[in-house]
Amino acid sequence: MAKPTPLQMRNALAAVLMAAGFIWNVVTGGPWWLGAIFAVGTLLSCASIYLNRPGAKS
Repeated sequence: MAKPTPLQMRNALAAVLMAAGFIWNVVTGGPWWLGAIFAVGTLLSCASIYLNRPGAKS
């Protein structure tokens, strides 16, 4: 298994933090649009991790 790149590590950290923000927003009863921003950010970070994997451009 290939070692994760620094970009993948940064995106993983961003995904974890945005997922935590989403959970916090739901628990505290925050606005729906803020939860949507956290959710989309989490999905985009996960997609970026997948697309930037070693050997993806081959």
